[in-house]
Amino acid sequence: MLLNLLRRLIYDPVRHARRHPGVFLDAQSILMSSAHFRMASSSNRVDIAKNAMLACGFIFESDAGHIVVGEGTFINGGTSLICRSGIKIGRFVTIAWGCTIYDHNSHSLDYRDRIADLNAQLADYRAGRGLTKNKSWDNVGSEEIVIEDYAWIGMNSIILKGVKVGEGAVVGAGSVVRHDVEPWTVVAGNPAQFVKRLKHDY
Repeated sequence: MLLNLLRRLIYDPVRHARRHPGVFLDAQSILMSSAHFRMASSSNRVDIAKNAMLACGFIFESDAGHIVVGEGTFINGGTSLICRSGIKIGRFVTIAWGCTIYDHNSHSLDYRDRIADLNAQLADYRAGRGLTKNKSWDNVGSEEIVIEDYAWIGMNSIILKGVKVGEGAVVGAGSVVRHDVEPWTVVAGNPAQFVKRLKHDY
């Protein structure tokens, strides 16, 4: 109990979130102790609806990006939402431990662009500007991710740019999702493949 109290005194995720002008947290939501925010600029935005319970990381790697978390959603620890375009998570979604939801490719496929990125990263870090302040995004693919209401993302899964996970869909643990997932289906594997359809009551 004393250890938990000391941790809260040292790091309070709600207080940390409120330091950022772009974070809008409903008063009925809970940020657990492992929740953290890495904002690239004041133009980054996070909207968290009521009764969400979040232990994840919100990571912005450019001046753009908007993350939305819907009502009643639970995102467990070790999960990272890495945003440049947009990540929209619906209502009553469950996202397990250790998932990565990544709305961009991070780097160009051209090695010369990656060398330029590495040089910019080194200069930025040495100057105390973080890792991506002067990164060129011109040749990096980025596209919004949407996870619809009632979906469940199993632990250690990866959701890649441009994917839409349909309503009520289930992504099996350890999956790599590169393409859209139909509503009320189960997918699993690398790459994620259709497993079965789910019954639902409407």
